[in-house]
Parts: sequence; structure tokens; C-alpha cells
Amino acid sequence: MPHVSSVLRVPWSWRWRVLATLLLYAAYLPLSGYGPGQFRFDAAEYWELSLKFTPPGGFSLLAFDEPLRGYLGPLLVLPARLLCHFTGWSMLAGARVLGVGWAALLFGVAIPELWQRASGRAISGGRWLVLLGLGFVFWRDYFNFTLSDMPALTLLALGLAALGRRTWLWAAGAGLLLAAAINIRPIYVACLPGVLWLLAGQGRSGALPHLSKLLAALVAGAALVLLPQLLINQRHFGQTSPLVLAQRPGKEPLYLRQLAWGTAFQRYETSLVPTIPRSLVYADSTGQRALAAVPGRSFSGYGEFLRFLVQHPFSSAARYARHLFNGLDIRYPTPYPTRLHPPGQTALRMLNYALLGIGLWLAWARWRAVRSLNGPVATPATIRPIAVLLAVLLPCLLTLPTLMECRFLLPLHLLLLTGIAATWQPLAWWRSLGGPVRQLAMLVLVTGWLWGCWQLSEGTAGQRRPPSEAPQ
Repeated sequence: MPHVSSVLRVPWSWRWRVLATLLLYAAYLPLSGYGPGQFRFDAAEYWELSLKFTPPGGFSLLAFDEPLRGYLGPLLVLPARLLCHFTGWSMLAGARVLGVGWAALLFGVAIPELWQRASGRAISGGRWLVLLGLGFVFWRDYFNFTLSDMPALTLLALGLAALGRRTWLWAAGAGLLLAAAINIRPIYVACLPGVLWLLAGQGRSGALPHLSKLLAALVAGAALVLLPQLLINQRHFGQTSPLVLAQRPGKEPLYLRQLAWGTAFQRYETSLVPTIPRSLVYADSTGQRALAAVPGRSFSGYGEFLRFLVQHPFSSAARYARHLFNGLDIRYPTPYPTRLHPPGQTALRMLNYALLGIGLWLAWARWRAVRSLNGPVATPATIRPIAVLLAVLLPCLLTLPTLMECRFLLPLHLLLLTGIAATWQPLAWWRSLGGPVRQLAMLVLVTGWLWGCWQLSEGTAGQRRPPSEAPQ
């Protein structure tokens, strides 16, 4: 036992973390209950988009002509498609092979490395196992499908961790990884202020020429990923942009459409429930009434949306607060639920509400600790975590006005789980409360928190509408 305890107290090598994650997901995914006929919706779309690189006559990167998606996501699906072609496996089996790999990179490398670079402390083996378990409990079935969320977050975390290495070679790798994340999930372009702040913090201890080299290397690495997208946009759409257009020719931007959907509806799940085909959609009656006064029930531009916010400041603030809660209110560990109320859902929700409360308390305690520092705050040790937080949270902030899905707040939720797994000491926290009166008061407060979260969630669930009313 002492030997096991000592193993859990020290940080593990990334090789052991990757191996443990590979074993967990390789054992679980084939038993997760999904069949080949349930490989549909966005997952199937990414699979089909990978066909665009293989027109008759060979392979062409520039043959990709989908304006709403970046080329890299479907390109990364191509190896799984080739595997299925040569083995005869189903698309679902190929997607699971990819999913196991992405899970190993995310939990085995990306999150622990980024935590160490941002906090200056490596996560111990025991605490990492807690993180792996919590990630499995809440997000495990996302790795069954070829969706963009897990790959994009993995690449974003790896890029931010690489940027913390302070050499031009690592900066080039960071540029490549960050550009890849942005190409796969265009909303991650919002991470750039945090990235630049992190880069500037790296150069504080060196001269301006060193910072210039890091910036040049970062841009050069990003150019390797963004140049093909630029050529694709020029060739097929006549646009000179290295970013995903996220807009069909002659149509409004997808994000602008999402702003209208997010006003009329407060939550969305893609459904494989037989009696509720395609969509679990939850209305926002207040937003729908306000949107009815807008011509066409949609926003013609971002200026009109901003005017709408000015005209409805309080209802808009309340709406986006509900969106934040709904995005963190994980009712299913899958992007495609097959049952409206699966076994264990109540326990999953209560555990999640408890963890949200712990994460909020830890964030508040950390904020108080930082504010109480007597010395200068603007040091590399304080800049790094703030810059990483900015890079991770700004994309989440931009999703709040949209039609909320839990996967949109995946970075925030995994950040909370990581902070809890890496820092929370429940026994020390309980003892710090003091006597039984304060402990009893805390139990009452926790009960009230869980009850309040449950009521908020049930209030949203009561607004479920038929799939025919879902936005198209």
C-alpha cells in the first residue's frame, strides 16, 4: 500500500497517461451501445466531407469546396476512412479508432501539459486519474463520433502548452497547432488575444528581438495550416481569407443565424431518441416574443443584433446567464442521446451540479488569493494562467448568444474539472469550516445549491418543443 500511495502522489510520465487513456477508451467505446446505423448528423457529414479530397484521378487538398467547414477536420478523418476501406469496418468503428487517439492526446498529454505550463505545478498521478474519471463520466461518448469539438480543443490546449516553452521552434509548433484548432472550430479565433498576451509574457524576461523571433515563428507555423484554406477560398469562392468563411455564397453568416436561433431557443441536443427524431429543442418564450418584432425574425447584420441587445438589456442578460447554465448542465455524456431519461441521469446531473459549485468556490478562493498578494501582480507566473484562461474562455463567451449546446462550453467544463481534480482537498476544506455549526450551515448551503440547479434545469426541460419547431 505505501508503494501504491507514493505512485499516486508523483506526476506520471505522459507515456503512462496515454497508455491508461488508450486502454480505458479502447475497452469502453465498442461497448458503448451505439450501432453503425446511428452514425449520423454532423459526424456523418465530416466523414462524407473527407471524400472531397479524393476526386476521380487522385488526391487533391484544394478540391475541398465546403464553405461552412475548414478543410482540416475532414482531412484528419481521411486515415480512418482509408482504414475502413481496407478492413471493411463500419464508419463507426473507424471513428472509434480516431476517438481513442484523440482521448489519449487530450487527457494524456494536452490537459496535463497545459496545466503544468499555466500553473507551474505538474498534476500528480492520483489527481490525474480523478480527472480522467471525471472526463469519462461526462464526455465519454463524444469519442464515438467524428465531431470537431474534441480534436479542436486538444489542438488548442497543445498549442497553448507549446507556446509556454519559450523557444522559436516551440512557437512555430504552437502556431501550427493553434491555427489547426481555429480551422477545425472557427470560433476558436477568439483565443488570439490570450495567445498574444501569453506570447508577450514569454518575452518579458528577454529582449525585444527574442519576442520578435517568437512572433515570427508563431506566424510561420500558423501559415502552414492557413495557406491551404486561403487557396481553397480563392479557388472556389473568390475570397482572399485564410479563415473558414462559415458562410454560403449569397447567404448570411452562420454565426449571425445562430444569434437569432439563440434568441428564440435556449438549449439544443441532437436526438437519436426514436420517439423524438433529430432534435431536442427548448424554447425561450421571452426571446421569441422579442424576436417577433424584428423583421423576418432574424438579424440582417451584427449592428441590428447590437441594437436589439440595447433595446432588451435585462432580458438579454438573463437569457445569456441561462445559456451559461444550460451549456454546463450536462444531462447526457453523448452528443447523440438515444433515450430522453437514460439510467443514471439523475446521479450524473447531481454530480455535475456539485462539481460546478466546487469549481465556482475554488475560482472565487483563487481570485481572493491573487488580490491579496502584496507584491507586483504582473509577473510571468501570474500572466501565464490569466492569458491561458483568456484563450480558453473567450471562445466560450462568443458561444453564449448562440443556440446553446453543451459541447460549446466543453473548454470551460473541462477547465473546471481540471481545477477541481488538481487542487481541491475535500478533507482539508471540511476541517477548515471549523465547528459543527458552520459545517451544518455549509450542508444547508450545498443542499440549496443543488436544489436551485435542479429547478433551473427542470425549468428549461419544461420548455421542450417538437422537432418540427427546431431551427433549420
